[in-house]
Amino acid sequence: MTCGPSRCTTRREDGGTTRVAIVAAALSVALAPAAADAQINFTKTGSYVAMGDSVAAGEGAMPVTHGYAYRLYEQGVFGQKQATDFANLAVRGGRSWEFRDHQVAQLLCATPGQRPTVVTITVGANDFLRGDSNIVGIALRVREGINRLLNNGTAFVASTVLEPTTGLACSRLSNVTIIVSNYYSIPHAEPFVNGVLDAALRGFDQALRGVLPSLNVPAGSNVVIVDLFTPSLEREGLVLVDKRLGYTSGFDFDVHPTNAGHAFIAAQFAAAWKQLR
Repeated sequence: MTCGPSRCTTRREDGGTTRVAIVAAALSVALAPAAADAQINFTKTGSYVAMGDSVAAGEGAMPVTHGYAYRLYEQGVFGQKQATDFANLAVRGGRSWEFRDHQVAQLLCATPGQRPTVVTITVGANDFLRGDSNIVGIALRVREGINRLLNNGTAFVASTVLEPTTGLACSRLSNVTIIVSNYYSIPHAEPFVNGVLDAALRGFDQALRGVLPSLNVPAGSNVVIVDLFTPSLEREGLVLVDKRLGYTSGFDFDVHPTNAGHAFIAAQFAAAWKQLR
């Protein structure tokens, strides 16, 4: 018997030959199911859902899967990855009313096998960056979105989220921890713009702290505010406006976190979570 790269040839005593072709492609196909079957599907004991705007979606991070929500999941902050479901409902450019009216409905009216045990929310900055000066109104829309998550179908909700097929109220969340953040400081080279940003960010922080405590939080659930603003003051390298091409002039600048900024945000969320344990 003699063998070449892809076949073996056996010479018979009568002078003929018998060729046994071994095709590498066929072999790999035959082995593929065995490799796939080696994956283990772990029982899920928790579920983490991220909601909000481009910051929550990972914008600014390179790659975006280094965004803070993905870091929290990868690092197993809310539970071991193998036992924790993860979904990111955040969208680039999302505003408070899109969070309240669309993302909340998407989460409540879905029928996953595991309802979320942890929800993180970062939303509101796009509202005032696009000219909405009613900072309290923005915070109230965030509050109403959280209210629907916790109390949909009850007297605490003025506008119930309905399942579009049945017309019934979509099930509210239970035994869930909702962690909502303000925003990090966004430094700007021009004093006037920097002052406007600082006032909006401080106002949003104060508004959130003013409106969220009045929420009805059912037994077994929690609502926690994460402060990104105060610990980010005087810190450098957290926002793309500090980086090359992150700032041109006036209102032409990038407000998204850098990789270091997303790591910073993830650390603040993780610290808030650990305080609850």
